[in-house]
Amino acid sequence: MSGHLTPQHYACLYSWFAGLFARELDDQHLAQLQSPDVALWLEHLATLPSLQEGVLASRNSIAALKLRPDAPLELAADFAGLFLMSPRQAALPYASCYQLDNARFSQAACEEMQLLLLQAGLERDRAFREPEDHLAICLELLSHLSFAASENGPNAAACLTLRDKALSLLWSWLPAFTAHCVEHDPFGFYAAHSQLLLAIVAHDRKVASRD
Repeated sequence: MSGHLTPQHYACLYSWFAGLFARELDDQHLAQLQSPDVALWLEHLATLPSLQEGVLASRNSIAALKLRPDAPLELAADFAGLFLMSPRQAALPYASCYQLDNARFSQAACEEMQLLLLQAGLERDRAFREPEDHLAICLELLSHLSFAASENGPNAAACLTLRDKALSLLWSWLPAFTAHCVEHDPFGFYAAHSQLLLAIVAHDRKVASRD
């Protein structure tokens, strides 16, 4: 993994970030964050210069969890405040929240994601009661397409095309989402991980444009 990320790496990373932004973290997830496996992942990511700043922010935020009393409860409050409350002091994880004409774009963003999911042969998890333009759904789609495109099957080229479309759609609003996380997350856990995600997506787009 040193020096580059493979499609399989992106599949794992996007799935991991989807879980991080989909719901509040429980004790098991917090333990995983502080595990040697995650430390090793971050160590590998840090071999890429463009990811080093995001990795440092992620490491520092994970280390700070050990010093935070009642970390699960506090992180749950952070999650609710950032992702479920008023958009004026939050970082709502929907593409439609970062366009000037929210009402019109909300439908367009959801319809575009619905089409991408349909073309990828995927159905939205009905247990996840969020619209299709939610960050977690876009990341799960990217995870699936990253893996499918690497399989070199008969649909690999089509999956790669869909992946490029999903990546472009995400990039159209992820920088603004990250800026809101940084502005409205005083403890900094979600701000740090949104910064790392942004760096990974930027690196992904840069490499994809050269291929």
